[in-house]
This record gives sequence, C-alpha cells and structure tokens, in this order.
Amino acid sequence: MDLLAEYHLWIMIAVLVGLILLPQEKRKKKSVLTLIVVLGFSIGYELIMSEPVTEMPDRVSHYFGQEGASHTENQHYYNRPEDRIEKRYGTPANLDK
Repeated sequence: MDLLAEYHLWIMIAVLVGLILLPQEKRKKKSVLTLIVVLGFSIGYELIMSEPVTEMPDRVSHYFGQEGASHTENQHYYNRPEDRIEKRYGTPANLDK
C-alpha cells in the first residue's frame, strides 16, 4: 500500500496518457472525457500545489471558515451594513425586523 501511495502521481499520469491514447470513438464518450478532465485537474493541482488533491477540501473549508475583516482592522474599506442601507435608501436602518 505504501508503494501505491508513493507513486500515485505517476500512476495517475500513466492512466491519463492511456486514456488519451484510446481510439477516437471510445474517447468521445462522456464518461471517458470526464475522467480525462478530472485526472488532468488532479495532476495539475498536485504539481502546482505540491500536495495531494485530497487536501483541497480542507484548504477550501479553512479559507471559507475564516472571519472577515472587522471595522477596526480595515477602517478605510469596511462599511457597516447599517451605514450602507442608510446611505442607499436615506432612512435609518433597522435590521432587527
């Protein structure tokens, strides 16, 4: 099992090349095209990011789980929602309703 984990990138590249070398009529199937695109994306991600593609969901979850900038951290660009509503509609915002 360690051998498979160690050479998984090379195995994916070999499968991708094998799929590309299939005869034209078999390559036009949607399932084969989907597999080629997914394998290509996975190989590209692993080569660019230098980490397994299985780490991507954790990275995305961490990115979207961060808190946004607070008013004190970003004074020049942060607008409170109440201020935006009041500026747009000209009436004091009452967001509790």
